[in-house]
Amino acid sequence: IRDVHPSVLAVTGPQQYEQVVTAVHEVVPPKTEHNPLVDLVPPQGVKLTPRHYAYLKISEGCNHSCSFCIIPSMRGKLVSRPVGDVLSEAERLVKAGVKELLVISQDTSAYGVDLKYKTDFWNGQPVKTRMKELCEALSSMG
Repeated sequence: IRDVHPSVLAVTGPQQYEQVVTAVHEVVPPKTEHNPLVDLVPPQGVKLTPRHYAYLKISEGCNHSCSFCIIPSMRGKLVSRPVGDVLSEAERLVKAGVKELLVISQDTSAYGVDLKYKTDFWNGQPVKTRMKELCEALSSMG
């Protein structure tokens, strides 16, 4: 990519925020002392949707190799987020006034396969990393 587009600062993979910030700081060093990975992101996160709804990403990538699809080569193999982390994010969004959560991923039906449906905890309760249990816990939020 950089051979064809020499002005590109860096090429990174999905969710490699530290590499992006490092590449930018190599070209434009920060003027003040701060932690760019923490200071620039508000506690509620960055939301790019209207106030009434938000995307809730549950996994990245896909384990299938369909001939028509580029997802596995671009995003890599399936990596599910721990169900406790997903539910904590959902809870923060609901407390911030979000009324509709859109659960997204490249392969939603495979959520938890890579983690062998590991049991995690949310609000002191065990919850399996499985789509059915995730939906049940989300529905309890109102």
